[in-house]
Amino acid sequence: MNAHPFFSIAGQRATFQEDGVEDTEILVSNAQSEGRYSIMISRWLSTFQVPPHIHKEHAETFYVLDGQVEWTVAGETRILKAGDALYVPPHTVHSVRVVGGQDSRNMLIYTPGGYEAQADFKMNYTAEELATPEIKDRIRKMSDFHVVE
Repeated sequence: MNAHPFFSIAGQRATFQEDGVEDTEILVSNAQSEGRYSIMISRWLSTFQVPPHIHKEHAETFYVLDGQVEWTVAGETRILKAGDALYVPPHTVHSVRVVGGQDSRNMLIYTPGGYEAQADFKMNYTAEELATPEIKDRIRKMSDFHVVE
């Protein structure tokens, strides 16, 4: 493949919503980076939390733009605020929750790319179907999200 330059222009980016997350903008998609990464900015609601999990194939880098988030990674817990960043390699147990009573804006760099594909995948189901354990499990597997008990 030949690489092509791509300009990501505010107000012209693709967006999507997830549980507990709003205003997600795809700065650079999997397709635009030729599979190398997905880069997104999103607002995590004050109630947002994700249970302990791993990604078998993907690494994640998070950069806090505003607000506060409590990360537990490989047994170590820290509160990150604006200007702080975190890298989580594959096969590393991690969980997160927004703290401080306010929403938090964060940038995510997901490597290799493809994170945004789960949003498209979810749109193929009704709200009732998305609530079933079978569909939730299918989406988690597709998105390389593996809950750790």
